[in-house]
Order: sequence, then C-alpha cells, then structure tokens
Amino acid sequence: MSSAPPAAVAASVRARRLGFAAVFATNFGVGLLFGFLPPLIALVLKRHGASNAEIGGITGISTIAVILLGPAYPRIIGWLGLRRAIVTGVGLALLVLLAMPAFDGIASWTALRFVSGCALGLQWIASEVWLNRMATDRSRGTVMAIYATIFAAGVVAGPVLLEFTGTLGSWPFLIGALALALTAVPLAFVRDVPTARYEPLPLRHLLGLVRLAPIVMLAALVAGLVESADISLLPLLGIGAGFDERASLLLVTAFLAGNVLLQLPIGWIADRLGRRPTLAACAAVSAIGPLLLTASLGVPALQWPLLLLWGGTMYGFYTQGIALLGESFPVQQLAAANTVFVMVYCAGGVVGPGLGGLAMDAWSGPGLVGVLSGAALLLIAGLILESLRSRAPR
Repeated sequence: MSSAPPAAVAASVRARRLGFAAVFATNFGVGLLFGFLPPLIALVLKRHGASNAEIGGITGISTIAVILLGPAYPRIIGWLGLRRAIVTGVGLALLVLLAMPAFDGIASWTALRFVSGCALGLQWIASEVWLNRMATDRSRGTVMAIYATIFAAGVVAGPVLLEFTGTLGSWPFLIGALALALTAVPLAFVRDVPTARYEPLPLRHLLGLVRLAPIVMLAALVAGLVESADISLLPLLGIGAGFDERASLLLVTAFLAGNVLLQLPIGWIADRLGRRPTLAACAAVSAIGPLLLTASLGVPALQWPLLLLWGGTMYGFYTQGIALLGESFPVQQLAAANTVFVMVYCAGGVVGPGLGGLAMDAWSGPGLVGVLSGAALLLIAGLILESLRSRAPR
C-alpha cells in the first residue's frame, strides 16, 4: 500500500488548519455579537422607557427561536452545505443588525431578535458539525475546547467594543455588523469543506436521539441550566451578601473568565484520560463550587480562584458533551444530533433563571446553591448509572 506524497500530506494539513481557523474566526465574531448586542439592546430600550420585562423578553426570544426552528436545521444544512449554512446565518444576523436602528419599536425588535436567533442557531450548529467532522477522536476534546475558548473570548470582547461604540444612534449597530462581517471573511478561502447528506429531523425522532446518547444530552441540559442561572442570578447573590452592583457584576466576570482560561487544559486532559471521566470531574467541582462560594464571598483569596475554577469546569459540560456527540453518532445523523443537543442546551437556558429565581425566593441564597449543585449532581448520577449499566452482564 503506497502512502500519500509528502506534498499532498502537507497540503491536506494546511487545508485542515485553514478550515479550523475560518470556523474559529466566525465563532469569535458570533461570540462578539453575543456579548455586544444584549447589553446594547437593554440600554437603548431602557433609555426609551421599556420595562425590565419587555427588555428581558426581547433578549430571550432568540433562544426560543433556536428551539422552535431546531427540527428544520438539519434539512437546511443538508441543502445549503456547511459553509453556505454558516455564511447564511452570519449574513442574516448582519442584516438584522443593520435593520435595528431603522425599526426600533418593541414589536419590531422582538421580530428582529427572533430572526437573529434563527440565523445564529444555523451558524452555531453548522460550525459544530464542521468542527466535529474535521476533528479526530484523539483531538476532539482539544478542538472543542479551543472553539469554546475563542467563542468566550468573543463574548468578553463584546462589552469592550460597546464601550468604544457607545449606545447612541446607528453607529454601534454598524460597527457590530462590520466586525461580524470581517470575522466571516476567512471562510471564502477554505476549499476543503466536509460534505455529507444529513438526515432530516422529524419531531417524532427527537426523543429517539436523546435515548441514543442520554449522558450527552443531560450534559447539554445541565450546561444550559447552570450557565443561564449563574449569569442571571450571581449578581443577586452578591447583593444579598452586601456587595454593591459593580462588585456583584464582577462575580459574573470572574465566572466567565474561567471559561476562557480552563477549556484548553480540560480538553487536553479529556483527550488523554477520557471524556466521561473528565466530564465527571468537572461535574464534581461544579457540585462543590456553589457550596463553597457562600462561605468564600468577601474573602478575595478564596472567592476569585473558586469562581474561575467553577466557571471553567462548568463550561466543560458543553465542550466535552459536544465532543462526545461527535463520537456517538454517525456522520449522517450528526447534524440532527447536534441540533437536538443545542435545543436541549437552550431549553436548560430558558428554565435555569426561573428555577434559580424561584429557589432564591423560597430559600434566599441557599436556594440558588441547591439548584446549581443539584444540577451538577444529577449529571454525576447519570454518569454513574451509565457506568453501572455498561458493566452489567448481558
């Protein structure tokens, strides 16, 4: 059997690297939009007299859009192909940004955010399918960790860009659209795009895909629930502990920074020690983290390292879940399975703040701690149950 010529191997390696770089660049742009647009919308609407409920509804409608359009994504990706699906998603989101200054009413922005959510959901799923197709089982954890790190860096950069643009007039929307467009340019230079026919996703098959990989889907649910509850409610926990607003918001910043700093080490460990053991370790830290936080608040030497470690391991649920997805489903089912994963994650994101808020109302600070630790313990229980079932005699 003859091996490929060195020049062909080098060309293949360059093509793969370019593919990774192009998808990563686009995801940085989408992360930037995720960090840039919600506070911009909130501040503009607040200045125009909108209520907090109206602002929250407009901000959250994009997540609901992903859930509602979910069953159609595999068919759209199969029809367009991965690159055109990403470009279409980014292009629609860009048009929404340009349209928002001209249509600034509550109803108009609700509709535009819904379209934006549908568009970014298409880019989101197509990007993860592309990365899973290019990654190998030996590198999948690291690839998804890089993906999460770059996306998180974009989210962190979003508010920084907003400080530069301000919130007045059409200028911030134009700059946001330009930044998003620039990050999609590398896609034009990619020649080697993974191709496959992706199976459609009838609604009746949703539960079937969940049953095929229950731990993967449970990781998505817990990731969405804990992430959304933390980002929404950690500031309230800080205020309850006597912090001012700025110090309370820094709790969220430190929690998000853990995602940026720890995903690469977690991915590296997962590729060497196994994804399920790494996922279990992340869940254990995330179960203990909330319990320790209440005792650590106000003690900087304990508070900040704990938030970094807890935030990083919690985001490991998503990155290692999506890596497990890539090795659990055949290529033809990957778009459908990835869509279900994202839908479950978004469903957790919708439930998390409300569940955490109800728990806080019922039991002050310990209520939120119970929800966050309990969700991580649920994932640990699922992993233990899966391990026991795999060892049981057949």
